[in-house]
Amino acid sequence: MLTSLVCEVAKLRRSLALLLCGAAPAMVALLGILVLTDQARARSWTTFSVGSAAIWAYFMLPMTVTALTVLLAQIEHGSRSWNHLLALPVARWRHHAAKAVVAILLVAGMSVLLWLALPLAGAVANALRGGGQLTGAYDWGGTAALLARMSASAVLLIAIQLWTALRFRSFVPPLVVGIGGTFVAVAATGSRQGLYFPWLLPTNALASDPARADLALALGAGGGIVLIGLMLVDLSRREFG
Repeated sequence: MLTSLVCEVAKLRRSLALLLCGAAPAMVALLGILVLTDQARARSWTTFSVGSAAIWAYFMLPMTVTALTVLLAQIEHGSRSWNHLLALPVARWRHHAAKAVVAILLVAGMSVLLWLALPLAGAVANALRGGGQLTGAYDWGGTAALLARMSASAVLLIAIQLWTALRFRSFVPPLVVGIGGTFVAVAATGSRQGLYFPWLLPTNALASDPARADLALALGAGGGIVLIGLMLVDLSRREFG
């Protein structure tokens, strides 16, 4: 399994996945700078970090997961190398499991980058406006815990998007699923069904109600692991033309 993981990491150099993983959190930080420099009154570091995390979970994270899983799948689909890869003397499920692990780790890595980028964004905004845009101090521990819960709650979403991207040679079906899921999430926000909608689980990790936040974590992480297991069973039996 370790060899499969190393191979998947090496393949990232042939794709734009790493560039995407750096650009997505950077755009959230840049948006934070624009908002802070445009407003007249100061806000607290907590308000700024939680608001930025909400933007990340609600929109940027689902769209980035969509693009990321497509890029990971197209490494083989684009070069039509699945037949060669699956003919190697390695259990088939390991190739797909390695992709799932890499996708989850890349999402976690983006959360770390955002965690580091937010205080930098605040410092830049303070410098541009001559200070006073943010009050208090950046909550390193609290923000890290919040972003970690969001990442864990996104595992189910990652599993759905990765399964779709690997199942179909064309990149259109996973894009349709990702865009459609994000669109429906807008309408489902605040509804009873929104508690269980995979695209809203990272956002639900922000809920002030501990029960709702815990449900998002359980469904996102636990459901994601179960779905990845089902994905491995399905893809291990599939022949890629």
